[in-house]
Amino acid sequence: MNDLDILRDAWADCEPPADTARAAARTALLERAAGRERPRAASRTGVRLPRFGVRLAAVGALAAAAAVGVTVVQTGGGTDEDGRPRAVLPGIPAGPVASAGEALERAALAAEARPFTPPRPDQWIYVESTLRTGARPNGPVSRDPRDTVVKRNWKRADGTKSAALDKGGLVYSGMPPTTPPSDYRSLAALPTDPSALLQRMYREAGGLGETPEGRYSTAYSMLGAVLRDNVLPPKTEAAVFRAIKLIPGVTLAEGRADAAGRPALGVGRVAEGWLHQELLLDPATYTYLGERSVALKDHTARGTDATMRVKKGDLLNITVRARAGIVDEAGQRP
Repeated sequence: MNDLDILRDAWADCEPPADTARAAARTALLERAAGRERPRAASRTGVRLPRFGVRLAAVGALAAAAAVGVTVVQTGGGTDEDGRPRAVLPGIPAGPVASAGEALERAALAAEARPFTPPRPDQWIYVESTLRTGARPNGPVSRDPRDTVVKRNWKRADGTKSAALDKGGLVYSGMPPTTPPSDYRSLAALPTDPSALLQRMYREAGGLGETPEGRYSTAYSMLGAVLRDNVLPPKTEAAVFRAIKLIPGVTLAEGRADAAGRPALGVGRVAEGWLHQELLLDPATYTYLGERSVALKDHTARGTDATMRVKKGDLLNITVRARAGIVDEAGQRP
């Protein structure tokens, strides 16, 4: 047995970290890259990740999706009596989507039209997602037996604490400040002007944003995390979609399906030349569905702890957001 096997076996039975722990790890990574250190008291909150896992998560965070040519994706509204495309949602153009910018703008319009009641400070934000990865740590979904984990997380709207299901019971923890923010109050205070929001992400990229490509990739990653892990005010969600549209290199991906088998519209960008990470949208309603990452070519990712080798076409992970909403108590579901 080599060191890599030992490492994999040691972490084989570990649950994926809660969203707050992932956000804290992401913040620590960004601050270390920028040459800053976080207070030790805050860094002890949440689940400690294996160092190699954090590094590989960072590699995935800096990666994105590439389109092989332009794919035309039809919306689900059908046609009217004159044969013209029928809009699925009022105010959103009907017909095919032929660019990432068009898809993201429709997602922004759909978000702005969504009915929304802001949570009270004592209410909780609930996000349920299904994560499918290779059964072995950092193994590809497409080659290893698939390991599927359902994550159910609650975050109090005032940002004071979070909760997650662990072995059938609720486990509470604090919510230290993260980059990007993960508590509702801070998210609601984000700029709703897309350019201003993107500039904030660039500033918070720290040392990972020292080059133009570093800024683009890190901002893309952080904005994707904001969509994935939270319930956002409509104007904030719309600004996130429009900010992603402003990042150079974001393109429309080929037709996709998420882990639940639903048709999906993928947008993303290429980073580091090998990994293909997509945001998945419902092709009819433009609702956020989840994310996935695929290797564009054979690649070896080396860390001080271990080495991961992937082949072209390997699906490394796919996350489906199954349910999200506002509830009165941790443990409740919308």
